[in-house]
Amino acid sequence: MVNRKAPILVLGCMLLAGCQYNPWADRFLTESPVEKDVVGTYVVDADSQKREIELPMHRGTLPVNHSAQILLSADHKARFTRVPESYRGEACSITGQGSWRFSKNDSFSVVIASVVNQEPNSPCKGDFGYELMLYGKRPPYKLHITIGDPDSGDAVQFEKLRIAWNRSTPKAR
Repeated sequence: MVNRKAPILVLGCMLLAGCQYNPWADRFLTESPVEKDVVGTYVVDADSQKREIELPMHRGTLPVNHSAQILLSADHKARFTRVPESYRGEACSITGQGSWRFSKNDSFSVVIASVVNQEPNSPCKGDFGYELMLYGKRPPYKLHITIGDPDSGDAVQFEKLRIAWNRSTPKAR
């Protein structure tokens, strides 16, 4: 006799197992970072500049401005410039100032940034709270912004600029 409940049970397990996994999670930092390793200026990394992130409900793709920057200063001030965001399914960018602090999300070390958007033409108005995952197991870390459902793998990453002492322009590491 064939067990008729077995296929339903298998399907249910597959659906549950198919969720709850962020494909980036294995490289998120779990140790507490040293502040000097996080303070600095970050720019969109090359992979994020090429990535096409679909917005929910077929509203197009999220534009990632190649000149977007995040500045985290030693006095815990934050400055965002044209940082991409998906707010209620609509693409926008955030330019403004605020503050940042370290925190934890489960076992992961994160930077919590609170920024007031001052971009006049952005559909995203007001205060924004960001959870910037620290990506990488040792410095220099990347700042990782998840866009939408973490299971989708959609994200924008920012890499830290290093100062080239014998050159006049900073370079990304």
